[in-house]
Amino acid sequence: MPCNSVLNVTPEIFEEQLRGLKTKGWKTLDAKEFLYLMENPEKPRKKCLLITFDDGFVDNYIYAYPVLKKYKMKALLFVATEFITDLELKRDSLNPLSHKQMWRLAFSERKHEVMCTWNELREMQYEGVFDIQSHGHTHKTPDFIEMADYQTLENDLRIGKELLIKNLGKEPLHLAWPRGVYDSKAVKIAKKLGFKALYTTQRGANTDDLFHIKRLAIKNKGIGWLNKKLIIYSSSLLSKIYYRIRF
Repeated sequence: MPCNSVLNVTPEIFEEQLRGLKTKGWKTLDAKEFLYLMENPEKPRKKCLLITFDDGFVDNYIYAYPVLKKYKMKALLFVATEFITDLELKRDSLNPLSHKQMWRLAFSERKHEVMCTWNELREMQYEGVFDIQSHGHTHKTPDFIEMADYQTLENDLRIGKELLIKNLGKEPLHLAWPRGVYDSKAVKIAKKLGFKALYTTQRGANTDDLFHIKRLAIKNKGIGWLNKKLIIYSSSLLSKIYYRIRF
């Protein structure tokens, strides 16, 4: 959507990035394909890319979904199920709001104004564009970890998983930690609940550790910037060197 946060990318820049990836021959993966490659490191991975989105904001449906579909690309969408409603809505655009305003609405009775509905998630999944995965239920797992309330954390992850099964007809095996917050006990609980891949907000190349998957935060910059980052983060050695120099 219109850029008002370091984590926002405008529709125009997003399309430029996807068009550039397509031109360069990158293949986007769904959750099952990514899991297979990570579990079978001997398989060729060259020019394979996983695109991820967190939370379930409706700008994913209005802006990202049509562009991904246009370029025949896939992405993972990690949704916090408490934000998702069953309302029937028709919307072609989204009023520009600040990141704080959108989050404020997400935690209110007006959450449907800024978050996807179950029907929208079903449509994107049915079209094979967005692979819907788990972000917990309430998006409050960082609070539960801070309070060492691991029983509530387990219940939160279980409810999120059950609601995705109920409403989308498939079991989510991938979980992205809200705000990137987790600890060893949280990881143990997620494994117990059957999650096969856990996503952080840490930067770096991924080798074979499915329970600490690193990601690159995309910026509102063109394909030139993205190409350079892909070169760096496609190599474990290069990413480590870059990270040490950069930070």
